[in-house]
Amino acid sequence: MRDKLYSALSSFHFFFKKRYAKRLRVLAYHTVPDKMAFEKQVIYLKSQYNIISIEDLKSHFRENQPLPKNPLLITFDDGDITVLQKGLPVLKQHNLSSCLFIITGLINTSKDVWIKRIEAKEMKEGKTYLQAREVVKQFKEISNVERVGRMEEYLEVSKPQLTTQDLKEMIQSGMFIANHTHTHPMLDKCTPEEISEELTEAKKVFETLQFPGFDVFAYPNGNADEQTTEVLKKFNMELVFLFDHKINKKNMDPLNISRIMVDSDTEMTEFKAKVSGAHPFLFHLRK
Repeated sequence: MRDKLYSALSSFHFFFKKRYAKRLRVLAYHTVPDKMAFEKQVIYLKSQYNIISIEDLKSHFRENQPLPKNPLLITFDDGDITVLQKGLPVLKQHNLSSCLFIITGLINTSKDVWIKRIEAKEMKEGKTYLQAREVVKQFKEISNVERVGRMEEYLEVSKPQLTTQDLKEMIQSGMFIANHTHTHPMLDKCTPEEISEELTEAKKVFETLQFPGFDVFAYPNGNADEQTTEVLKKFNMELVFLFDHKINKKNMDPLNISRIMVDSDTEMTEFKAKVSGAHPFLFHLRK
């Protein structure tokens, strides 16, 4: 059924591409498990869209510089090491810009994000992956202080993380390094003080590394709300990205930039349907 749905939606991708030709598409990836599958996507994107950079987008908002027809920005959340190992070589080969949102507390460590700690423990105790994800979902819906307290039951999970040198290499290869908080909390479940603490700690890392991307921000899990927006303004954020599976409107708000959720190993029919806007249109219509 899923394959039939995306096959049908994919057949309309030229219609939606034309319909949204003047609107920005921002793709939100996480990992790159399959280099060949990702390159297939990249080749398709190059043939159909004009890939822009964070600097292009800043110029659009700062100086009213027009974006090209069918503009598209490639982003990655969390800073997974596969982006360095399998994603960056493809982007570098095709001379494409992109943006990586890092969890600053994980840089130069061997610790995984707290979500993976929950998955590992729950699956070790016999739950399926989907059941473990349900537990993660429950943790995302409680207050941050309660989540932090309950996380004491979950042991650290070891995983290689990006190093300072890795990030410098990525910057040299055309990837913009941006801000995804210090520990990846659900910001709509945080107090203003907790949000400020997260951003203050992230800012320290960006300043220590001398990276300029602190003021380009993506919400963890996409959990945006008015309270967080007000705190972000106090920290002078210039670009803020959502995770709402939408194509942007003609008149964009730089503090509410929509992104389309994609995976690097998605089948091409599904990928075309998502990038074109066909699937986002149906997704929100059904909601």
